[in-house]
Amino acid sequence: MLIEPLALHVVTADLTGRADALATIVEAFEGDPACRTLWPERAAFRRHFPRFVELFGGPAQVDRTTDGAGAALWLAPGVEVDPEPLMAYLEAKLPEDRKDALFAGLEVQAALHPHEAHWYLPFIGVRAAAQGRGIGAALLAHGLTRADRDGLPAYLEATSRRSVPLYRRFGFETIGIVESPGYPEIFAMWRPAR
Repeated sequence: MLIEPLALHVVTADLTGRADALATIVEAFEGDPACRTLWPERAAFRRHFPRFVELFGGPAQVDRTTDGAGAALWLAPGVEVDPEPLMAYLEAKLPEDRKDALFAGLEVQAALHPHEAHWYLPFIGVRAAAQGRGIGAALLAHGLTRADRDGLPAYLEATSRRSVPLYRRFGFETIGIVESPGYPEIFAMWRPAR
């Protein structure tokens, strides 16, 4: 018996697909240790993390699989998240006892972010039930095809050691590690233009 390969179709989300794609990102990161550092309590994470993702998703190009299993947020060269509402949101919603460590870690993370024009992937995620089927790789390939077409490098921050090998397969190299007391280990990764 032949097994059909999984047909993955990645599209740029339209207005109606953006909300679903952002919900996919939220679900995918619910178990992510780095993101859970922001809101360790599950109820607080579910209450606050969606808005955090929306603040990144506003100016982002949002790619998603047509079945809704995976999504990626890409910031084009020169497009940035407005830091004022993002920082105000974090100031208002982060647990008081975690703020100093988290803001210090964010400063280290920001210092590692390259200044040269590039495509930036702040979030890529796959719903838990669909993980391990190549969806993340398909989303990554889709975005990197765009970067390659533009002749531009790409940058991301891997929030788990487990995801680093996937990114390396696509040509990313670690350019720094965010190490700050009370902040998760995050791998800053760069892929040169092709």
